[in-house]
Amino acid sequence: MPSTGELCLDAATGLSLGAREAQEDAVLCDVPQGGASGIIVLADGLGGHVAGALASRIAVTTALDELAAQRNAQGRLATDIPGRLVKAARAANRAILAHACSNPETRGMGATLLLVIVDGGRLFWLSVGDSPLFLLRGGAIRQLNEVHSLAPQFDPLARAGEMDPGIAAIHPDRSCLTSALGFDPLRRIDCPQDAFELAPGDLLVAASDGILTLSPETMATTLSQPDKGSATDLVDRLLRKVEACGAREQDNLSISILRIFPDTERIAKPRQRWARRLFPRVCLLSREPSLRGRALCQDQSASTSVEGSV
Repeated sequence: MPSTGELCLDAATGLSLGAREAQEDAVLCDVPQGGASGIIVLADGLGGHVAGALASRIAVTTALDELAAQRNAQGRLATDIPGRLVKAARAANRAILAHACSNPETRGMGATLLLVIVDGGRLFWLSVGDSPLFLLRGGAIRQLNEVHSLAPQFDPLARAGEMDPGIAAIHPDRSCLTSALGFDPLRRIDCPQDAFELAPGDLLVAASDGILTLSPETMATTLSQPDKGSATDLVDRLLRKVEACGAREQDNLSISILRIFPDTERIAKPRQRWARRLFPRVCLLSREPSLRGRALCQDQSASTSVEGSV
């Protein structure tokens, strides 16, 4: 049990199929209800319905197993958390590559990866690809992690007047990834070495890019209503908001929300782990592989926090 005054966590996770025929997202959340530490693992699959679903499933299970194996007797990752996150990401990448090598029909499969660890009020993350991690604090929302796609190259051009903002917003190459699991070597890994300090009242939103149907302002308004509610309420609220948009090409959406609160406001619920609670069923229909416009591009000009081999 966390000591008095320590920050505690309220966690919930949700999935939405959107307008797709199959669920290619996967998300696992291992957070003891009311505990002070926990892990979120989220992946958005690439490579078509079957291969994408398999890639995301391999990514989240491998990464979570790797992190769980590194816990100490108290169930926490006590030292070098960024190094452990990188080790988990590389293990997930090797697992995807090994599966694709042994199963030619899934070659080209890949996935984004977002790993989030909260430990005693400290936040660490690792991301590969474009699955965003948002922080809502004091009614304002911002994305914490880097975006490994061409979107960050289009947006500055639009702001500088060198590209029409409307064209930049819908350009077909916006979602082209500059880094993803399933490729050797991993081109970019965003994994800050220093912890991000959390505060009571903070909300963390880990999601696949399906959440980007909502603007940051809409997300902040949706999550900042007076009756803020539990993490479960907030996940449901976001899923309903995205559904209400009625986007014809709505992508799969996976969300995990962590609500940060002081020990004095501990939720009166039995402690339980949410690990492997929400897991997408793999669609076994045979379909032509397609990256859905999310191919890994060859550009390597963006900055990176970590680079290296698989």
